[in-house]
Amino acid sequence: MPVRLVPVVGSALGLVLAAVLVVGAAIGSPVLAALAGGLLGAAVLAVQLDSWRRVRSLRTYLRDEIRAARAPAQPQVTAGASESDLLGAVQLLQAQYTGRLDRMQAALDDALARTGSRAEHDPR
Repeated sequence: MPVRLVPVVGSALGLVLAAVLVVGAAIGSPVLAALAGGLLGAAVLAVQLDSWRRVRSLRTYLRDEIRAARAPAQPQVTAGASESDLLGAVQLLQAQYTGRLDRMQAALDDALARTGSRAEHDPR
C-alpha cells in the first residue's frame, strides 16, 4: 500500500468503527458496541506504539548524526598532480584540438572542391 494511502485508510477504518460503536449503542446491543470500541481502542494503541517506535529510532539516528558531525574530520591526503601529469594533459588537449582543426580543414577543402567543380560544370 502506498505510504500516502495509510492515513486515509486508517481514518476510514476509525470512522467505520466509531459509526459501528454508535449504532451498537443506539440499538441497545452491548456486544456490538463493546466489539467496535475494543477494535477502535486496539487500532489507536497500534498507531501510538508505531509512532513511539519511530520517534525512538529517529532520536537514535539524529544522535548518531550529531556525533558524526562533531567528530574531527579526518584530513584527506591527496597527492597533487605532478608536472608530467599536467604536461600529458596539455599534450592530449593539443592533439585533440589539432585533430579537430585538421578534420575541419579537410571538410572545408572538400566542400570548396565540390563547389568549384559545380561552378565549372554549371552553365549559368
